[in-house]
Amino acid sequence: MVSRLVARSQLDAVRKVVGDGSRLTPVGCGPVGRDGRFSGGLYRISDLTPDEDRQVRDTAGDLLDAEARVSVPVQGEPSVFGEPMDYHGRGGALPTLATLRERRGQPSTNGSGEGVLVGMVDTGVQPHPWLAGGYLSASDDFEPDPLNLPAGAKVRSAGAQSQVGHGTFVAGLILQQAPAAGVWVERALAANGEGPVDRVAEAAKQLAARGVHVLNLSLSCRAEEVEAREAMKDLVADLIAINKDLVIVAAAGNLRDEREAPEPFWPAAVGAQQVVAVGAVNGPGDRTWAKWSNRGPWIDFAAPGTDLLSTYVVGVLRPSVTKPEQQYNGWAMWSGTSFSTAIVSGAIARLMTDQGRITPALEAVDRLRQGEFSSGTTDADKAAPSVPVVELVTWDAQEEARHHASAQKPTAQEKVGDDATAQG
Repeated sequence: MVSRLVARSQLDAVRKVVGDGSRLTPVGCGPVGRDGRFSGGLYRISDLTPDEDRQVRDTAGDLLDAEARVSVPVQGEPSVFGEPMDYHGRGGALPTLATLRERRGQPSTNGSGEGVLVGMVDTGVQPHPWLAGGYLSASDDFEPDPLNLPAGAKVRSAGAQSQVGHGTFVAGLILQQAPAAGVWVERALAANGEGPVDRVAEAAKQLAARGVHVLNLSLSCRAEEVEAREAMKDLVADLIAINKDLVIVAAAGNLRDEREAPEPFWPAAVGAQQVVAVGAVNGPGDRTWAKWSNRGPWIDFAAPGTDLLSTYVVGVLRPSVTKPEQQYNGWAMWSGTSFSTAIVSGAIARLMTDQGRITPALEAVDRLRQGEFSSGTTDADKAAPSVPVVELVTWDAQEEARHHASAQKPTAQEKVGDDATAQG
């Protein structure tokens, strides 16, 4: 028995094979028509026999497997860009308790993100001192505890839990850009960074229905068949029908190696006005694409994506079978278009709150397109046009601004660096 996802354009052909039975159900919540019935564009058909599956595909064309995997685009093991590493104050200050108090008390007129909700479909989130008060999460949306291992195991093994901490890392990046925003977390990906398309779709629709302003999708998949792409387009159409003011920020994806040709990743490549596709440059001020970043004419923005610092788990983990055990103290460095995407989501929330009121997310996106809050543009190449490079706000920059604001007061210089990691 197999299950498939059916796009709106395929419904009539599918019904010729399976009729209007209960096996054809809408995916997640969705727009409702005047008759009170679901009027969205993405359905799931369950328990197809091999013969039915063959008839459906002969009649309607290829259908996307409901269990097709969406995955997080990170540069991890064994790449040198890769796995999170312990961080001990190198290159800048880490968050201090004073910074934490300031994040919670940001006024709504200074681009802090106050009042903006950023939805996030990911691996979940782990409790973290700096994230406290910055996210909304049900008990089943927390990431698995990496130390909750079978008896006798001392460290997280590679593979099955290779992306533990991904959602925690993404949430930290969003809140670096917009410290007073709220991040609403839906866990739809497993600890290995993968999840079925239908579960991701359901989580995304729940967030849209709750009224989030920005939906961060630091995930992607290849959709090589036309029908699979149509299903992705219908998902986006459903999200916008549920929440007409929503902006969807999606990762462009990573290339497996430098020789791989860029290609569309979905849903970033849908091309709708309210879908923002994000690729990566290595760091602030760079104009050339990171060699591992996917890109194409459908890309809207780039943002730094290499060796970014953010919140992570606490524990002794083994990032891959070829790497030794490492102690993580709540902070890490990681790379990937996943994290460039989080920067852009946070930047949108920031720009929505820098004019004394909350402005529409699409208005903030337009300002980014016009070059506001950017460090320049990428160099156009054969694969992608020139696009704005969104600025990265880091904790050390926040620390500098805080000290500048209090420069008139005779306060003692806070000690940062190695000591600050103890608060992670």
